[in-house]
Amino acid sequence: MLLPPIVLAPILNMPISESKRQRVLVTSCILYSEVWHAIGKDRKPIRKKYLEAILPPFIAILRKWRPLLAGVHELTSSDGQNPLIVDDRCLAAETLPLEAALLMISPGWAAAFASPPAAMALAMIAAGVAGGETVSVPRTSSVKHDTSLRETKMSRLYTFSSFKKSSEPPKILASIPKDRAAAKAAALSAARHLERLNKIGTVRGLSAVAMATSAQRRSESDTHRAKRWNVSEAMRTAWTECLQSVDTKPVSGKDFSALSNKFVAVLVSSFALARNMQRIEIDRHAQDDLLNHHRTFLGSRTWRKFIHYLLETNVLYSAFADNLCNPKQVFWKLDVIESSSRMRCCFKRNYKGSDHSGSSANCVDHYSQYEPQKTAAGHTSETEDSLETTLPPTSVLTEEAISMRETNEDYEPVEIGTDSQQNRLSDTAEQSVQEVLGQGHFDRVSNQNLLQTISAEDPYYVLGDPDERIIFELSSSIVLPLKVIKGTFQITSKRINFVIDENCNESITEECITSTSRKKEREKDKSWPISSLHQIFSRRYLLRRSALELFMVDRSNFFFDFGSIEGRRNAYRAIVQTRPPLLNNIYMATQRPDQLLRRTQLMERWSRWEISNFEYLMELNTLAGRSYNDITQYPVFPWILADYNSSNLDLENPSSYRDLSKPIGALNVDRLKKFQERYSSFEDPIIPKFHYGSHYSSAGTILYYLVRVEPYTTLSIQLQGEKFDHADRMFSDIGATWDGVLEDMSDVKELVPELFYLPEVLTNVNSIDFGTTQNEEKIDSVKLPRWAENPVDFIHKHRMALESEHVSAHLHEWIDLIFGYKQRGKEAVSANNVFFYITYEGTVDIDKISDPVQQRAAQDQIAYFGQTPSQLLTVPHLKKQSLVDILHLQTIFRNPNKIKRYVVPNPERCNVPAAAICASQDSVIVVDTNAPAANVVFHKWQPNTPDGKETPFLFQHGRAAANSTSGAFLRMFKGPSGSNVEDWQFSQAIAFAASGITSSSVVAITCDKDIITGGHADNSIKLISSDGAKTIETAVGHCAPVTCLALSKDSNYLVTGSRDATIILWRIHLIVSSQLNDIPNSSLPAKSSATSITGGGIINSSSDNNLRRHIEGPMHVLRGHLGEIVCCCVSSDLGIIVSSSYISGVLLHSLRRGRFIRKIGTKDAQAICLSPQGVIMTWNKDEQKLCTFTVNGIPITIASLQSFSGKITCMEVSDDGENVLIGTGHNVTNNEEKEIVSEISKSEVGNESMDIVPNESFVSSNQMSLHVPSICFINMHSLKVFHTMDFEEGQDITAITLNKDNTNLLVSTADKKLIIFTDPTLSLRVADQMLRLGWESDGLTPFMK
Repeated sequence: MLLPPIVLAPILNMPISESKRQRVLVTSCILYSEVWHAIGKDRKPIRKKYLEAILPPFIAILRKWRPLLAGVHELTSSDGQNPLIVDDRCLAAETLPLEAALLMISPGWAAAFASPPAAMALAMIAAGVAGGETVSVPRTSSVKHDTSLRETKMSRLYTFSSFKKSSEPPKILASIPKDRAAAKAAALSAARHLERLNKIGTVRGLSAVAMATSAQRRSESDTHRAKRWNVSEAMRTAWTECLQSVDTKPVSGKDFSALSNKFVAVLVSSFALARNMQRIEIDRHAQDDLLNHHRTFLGSRTWRKFIHYLLETNVLYSAFADNLCNPKQVFWKLDVIESSSRMRCCFKRNYKGSDHSGSSANCVDHYSQYEPQKTAAGHTSETEDSLETTLPPTSVLTEEAISMRETNEDYEPVEIGTDSQQNRLSDTAEQSVQEVLGQGHFDRVSNQNLLQTISAEDPYYVLGDPDERIIFELSSSIVLPLKVIKGTFQITSKRINFVIDENCNESITEECITSTSRKKEREKDKSWPISSLHQIFSRRYLLRRSALELFMVDRSNFFFDFGSIEGRRNAYRAIVQTRPPLLNNIYMATQRPDQLLRRTQLMERWSRWEISNFEYLMELNTLAGRSYNDITQYPVFPWILADYNSSNLDLENPSSYRDLSKPIGALNVDRLKKFQERYSSFEDPIIPKFHYGSHYSSAGTILYYLVRVEPYTTLSIQLQGEKFDHADRMFSDIGATWDGVLEDMSDVKELVPELFYLPEVLTNVNSIDFGTTQNEEKIDSVKLPRWAENPVDFIHKHRMALESEHVSAHLHEWIDLIFGYKQRGKEAVSANNVFFYITYEGTVDIDKISDPVQQRAAQDQIAYFGQTPSQLLTVPHLKKQSLVDILHLQTIFRNPNKIKRYVVPNPERCNVPAAAICASQDSVIVVDTNAPAANVVFHKWQPNTPDGKETPFLFQHGRAAANSTSGAFLRMFKGPSGSNVEDWQFSQAIAFAASGITSSSVVAITCDKDIITGGHADNSIKLISSDGAKTIETAVGHCAPVTCLALSKDSNYLVTGSRDATIILWRIHLIVSSQLNDIPNSSLPAKSSATSITGGGIINSSSDNNLRRHIEGPMHVLRGHLGEIVCCCVSSDLGIIVSSSYISGVLLHSLRRGRFIRKIGTKDAQAICLSPQGVIMTWNKDEQKLCTFTVNGIPITIASLQSFSGKITCMEVSDDGENVLIGTGHNVTNNEEKEIVSEISKSEVGNESMDIVPNESFVSSNQMSLHVPSICFINMHSLKVFHTMDFEEGQDITAITLNKDNTNLLVSTADKKLIIFTDPTLSLRVADQMLRLGWESDGLTPFMK
């Protein structure tokens, strides 16, 4: 800080002289420029210490040189005022430096030191250009005295005309023209010169221009020297060199000009360098602060997750552990991760949860102040809604903004990139559509990448990769339920970012829910890798197609509104041009919803029963723009049942169902007449006629149903002004809600999808106080019909009703009303299905409303009133085919009494008894019980095809592998043999098994016919080919042998349990076979000890010769067990992993995050299975009990086995998740297992505190009797046996499997038999249908050969 006094010392010590006035003026202007740039726009000092250092010498210079500077004409403002003439306070002795700096930021000082003449002088000095003419003095012929020479030199000093006191313009010396042309040219030149001077005099801020451009005019050597020196050295040397001889001897004009130029160049460059260094330092400090905040956030989040993990697994040991591990109440919230059917089934622990104490409405106070108003249910309390309170004022929606015609201009094809790019993207789109059509459902997200992506949700997000560059930025909003967060949508070369704009954040319900008592948390910036993007859908927001919804590979999705159609198009182009590797069908965001429906052939697949009614309705909602993220466009489902009073629900009785051909408002004839009268009598020059003043789906309707589930509980409070709605108007009774829908003139609401799969919406899982009704009844869980035993039973029967044959036959009629041709126009009028015009797409143009207040009012009305889905069909919807005509649905569960058993001949060639069997459409893989050193055989078969010998299938035994490598290896120990048994020796895997492990628990077969085995002595798992039993790959991750393993249904995820009390999640994905040897070990997680070794030959066990399965991982190491893992299972669709150990019981983990979720309320389990509907079945051998639970830990049914002396050897769940097959055998317990069980019973290790299931409802229980050995058909919900197939003594069941369509059951028994169960009549029907389609009899010839 001693730098300014040292540098300015020559000026301060220089004697006052007219000849030195120019240097003082230059210095003062530069110093004033520094002061100006050190003060911010808000008149706050930016660099306080710097100002405190330069202000004292600057003011000292002004005081000392004030007599000369006060007379400079150029230092006066336009009104003739000079801050140095008058007594300015900033020059007072008692004024502090910072105060003086702020006083200098005024028009007078700025006009003086940044005036055009002074600024031009600086610019000319910095540029090295003469600013005026040299004053010539008449010379004499001889020099008489020495003083004359001095005077002559003084007269030739370098001066500027702008520094003269006279205001007259400088005279231009010109020669006398010889002719008129020359005179005219001279006059024009003089005029141009004067014009140039006048222009220069009118420009402001030329000093900044001079400083900025001076660096370009300096020599390269000066620039390098300025960079090498620091600021103090450069300035000290400049002043020393330029002023060291000023006071000792006169300087000629030439020398003075050079010194001045050099001085100013170095001085300006020094100040410029100082400012640049200042800016760099400010940016560096800002970046450091950002990084520090980012690291602090990550660190705190990591510690928080770690503490949560310790709490969840009950292994936190500290003085305060009891209070943390055993809280008074555990809160839960809905996880936003969806299944393939877009069901959000799972709850996760809510550490920020609350019981919302004090939020219930007071009955007396509320009714004393009550006025008719729109409630959360979407209706008023009056019996008939008033048009005046329902309709918006005409002034809000002008006639220009209302249009009843549809426009599709925003669906024009988007041109992206070059022609080659378009071809590539077009091919990708067509291929993606074909893949979608080949799947069982319209899948937006595959199961291969469900693991949580490396994403950032950070309030201090920064670009972490130096190679990452920003490609596109646009102001946008991320739409959340009842909340809109404004920010910047940013696309980089590697990520998609959303940066929160803190100054503009607001909610669409700001006026309704803002409260000073409510604490607002800072929103977090969000970021996703571009590689995690899977699908993009075009979306509407407030009836304007200006939004995009992004679906990620981990099944999360996000809704962005860009404010205009053009903004949406630009964002979409920018995303596609980055070429996301997993983006599926890129043109989904550019096609109309009706085009997407035709292209995906969803309607045809539904009519053929290929997808369920629930899945189809969810797909229609998705195509029509309905989203979980926008609560004003929530998915809509129909009321199905009409019977809520009977004690028994008869799903075969048509009177139990609602009439799906009519809208809700037309179900009651008397009420319909009132609606029709309203329609006929309503006349308005602008607003069209309508039947219903309220809508079937709105924000209030959604929160009405979901008020018991977070985050909708909090949203309901916010919508009602920090209070719940009155208890009498809340969702408390399903039957009463149905009655209100039939009777209330303002209530025409439909249902939400959660009422068909989520029982928690009917249960007060967080023990919230919702208030008390006028009848002194406390609102808690929803009152159910008499035919429902508990919420789980209601949801199950409600779902069964949705999938019933009656609903399937009439569901298309409701689709026509909501999504189809009866949604609009004359057909809507005929069907009594016309709603208020503001709910329809294309009828209101928000952009045409010029008044911002009126525009906001219109947006609020659209948001709260409800929005009709996009129209998908303009013609009647297809009817669903009759169930009896759908052959693939004639499963063994539908007609169990018709199935017959067929023993496969030549059992010695079947490789039984088997530990695992896999049946595909053309082959059967059998792995025997010697696993992991198992024999493997590959049979060929064709189910449901008569062979002409009274067998309803074709079966061809696999060939022997006596000459295989594994067979030769075994003969080294067995010796040669010529028996026929040796000729049928199957390929055997080379392995060394660990002791005490059940072979059936460590074998799994992928859908590509490869085998995965565990139980190896080296703690590894191996991928084995089905043809030759060669080891393809070996992976190690456990510290002890693998005791159990399980594959997801799609074979994309593998779960292994071990004696080291851990579970490891692996990813199994396809990879090009040529790349197997190139997989580096570094591709695995660095913290894991896993190794991946490729070996063996490449055998064609895949549908593609170039693709092989590859084991990747460990992806997650799951902890929480305290002993050996007994059994496990995984569902990639539900995203959960279930595992059991003798000590810790049954635990649930998240597949996506690898986090512990909860402990199931059962002691332990020796067998576990998981249905696609989210039902977990466990078998406890000690208690002889079968139990079922939801994925959220709610018990469903407990079945006790009476006099059961055997054991359950295997379980197989049906494809629809409704039923399960159980194979039994005699109980043979070895001594080692008895010792383990005995030690566990003595240890009394308990984990009751880990049981964090929500509040339980009534649990059903029954008694069950099972024969040993047998296969039992059990309903998974009620645990009731509806069919049993008994076997003879000695035929214990070792393995069972179902083919893909569940029409054939393959069973392996302990007496070395392979038995196939199927309905023989089904094969005849299949053959008859194929013959009608032109299938010739010789079609089986190639297969038989």
